[in-house]
Amino acid sequence: MNSVQGIERAWIAGLVLCLAAGGCVERQKPGDPQQQVAAGWEAYRLSDFARAIALFESAAAQMPEKSDTHLQALYGLATTWNLRRPDDDPAKARAIFQRLLAEAPEHDLAAWSLLALARMRHLAPVGEEPDYEAARQAYGECIARFPNHLAGEEAFIYLQSTRVASLAEDDARKAAAALEQFIATRPHSAFLGPAYALLAQCYTTLRQPEELLAARIKAAEREERDPLNPIQDKALGYWNVAVIAEFEAGDFDAARKYYRLLIDEYPTDMRLYGAKAALKRMDETEARIRGEK
Repeated sequence: MNSVQGIERAWIAGLVLCLAAGGCVERQKPGDPQQQVAAGWEAYRLSDFARAIALFESAAAQMPEKSDTHLQALYGLATTWNLRRPDDDPAKARAIFQRLLAEAPEHDLAAWSLLALARMRHLAPVGEEPDYEAARQAYGECIARFPNHLAGEEAFIYLQSTRVASLAEDDARKAAAALEQFIATRPHSAFLGPAYALLAQCYTTLRQPEELLAARIKAAEREERDPLNPIQDKALGYWNVAVIAEFEAGDFDAARKYYRLLIDEYPTDMRLYGAKAALKRMDETEARIRGEK
């Protein structure tokens, strides 16, 4: 589920940057509400949550309801109460998200607010079991109201993840069918990589090794690189594809390709010896088969 977790980390950061940058083309005076919104996100980034809340509240109070800056301030305030640690207040966050939705139900931030409310349903405290049915309903509302929005697509991915996580074959079939349709009808979606990763897990549950390998390869091909993360690499993805190809699908050509990618691109990786041993093992296996024939 790494790809899906990666999205969870990325959507907040991306939206923070987007909102912090919005409306700042012209130089603004100190105390300007839009500047306060940008400063609020910067304080949030630095974990100065009390200052972030004060800035968002000030900006919201100065601007008329339904204005972009007012809605941005509400979204920042709700996000801070939701995600600050410690002293988070989910009830207060939920009320502010719902206020935003009531003020501007068709606004771009309404889509992100619906997604945030669904995530709050899905992400239960440690030791508690999530209410998956409630989470699915919340994701479904986001998808229904914003089917072509980035938040709607992300909600779809999380909805399928709740089915995949059950490891039940019926849930896996439902998720696989939905994911296959999503991939076929949205070939340019930013969520193709996570969709293929979830689809691979469906095929694991359904014991379909050839389909599993194909989905793993597609997921590896679409894995995004973060230029700001100096330690990110694709070595684990290459290794997983190669192992599935060798041991589950019996596709030695694909296995060799990904073992060699790991060796060539990550010559210091801890799996290097295993990759070289795998290449030798497959050569010996094929030689033995040819000799027997």
